Amino acid sequence: MMNYAWRLAGTGICFAAFFGGGLMLALTVFPMIALFVRREEARIRATQAVIHHTFRLYIAILERLGIIKLQVFGQEALLDGKGRMIVANHPTLLDVVLLMSLIPRAQCIVKADLWKSRYLGGVMRWAGYIRNDLEPEALLTACRKAMAEGKSLIIFPEGTRSRPGETLQFRRGFANIALLAGAEIQLVTIDCRPIMLSKGDPWWKIPPNRSLFRVTVGERLDVGATLGYQYRSLAARQLVRRLQAYFTEQLGLG
Repeated sequence: MMNYAWRLAGTGICFAAFFGGGLMLALTVFPMIALFVRREEARIRATQAVIHHTFRLYIAILERLGIIKLQVFGQEALLDGKGRMIVANHPTLLDVVLLMSLIPRAQCIVKADLWKSRYLGGVMRWAGYIRNDLEPEALLTACRKAMAEGKSLIIFPEGTRSRPGETLQFRRGFANIALLAGAEIQLVTIDCRPIMLSKGDPWWKIPPNRSLFRVTVGERLDVGATLGYQYRSLAARQLVRRLQAYFTEQLGLG
């Protein structure tokens, strides 16, 4: 009982710190970076580096407080500095934090609503993340540019968090971007047991025991060499089916 109460209190503190910390970074640290680093690309790179190290610290605190336990397999494949698309499943609210703490140079496609958030909107703008409501050509250009610069483009093909035990349903947008950009895809599986912070769950609905997050860096796909379809629509559907089957098998949902 005491362990549960401790983890509940720690979860609440860390949840508040996440949003409050984002606001403080946007009001203090990021403007200071902009003051001394005038070139936009260098400023964005420095800002994203701060976010990476902040998230590493955040995950370390969650582990230290006994809220989560983290196991990572194959992380070295994320550290070679080559730009590619990171495709991962999305079971919990912590997924993007986990991935960005593991990847030194990460770029994200984020919901446009986050740009308007009182707490996180400043972070999105200073970091130069990609809005998901851009025109298709502008979105593709931004994704290509990020990967050409050696950044890992994090994408959750479900579009939102999955519900525990439900069949995975991937949207086709990520496949079209991968095919048009000729991207190399790195597959990353995130498994959380017992599940916490899943879709529809409030922050205070924590499991009776500490959650174990397993992050497994798996297959790497060369889209151009793997899919030989003449028509992109057919290739995109095939890619979606292939990756849904892969993650279903990895997570034991079949």
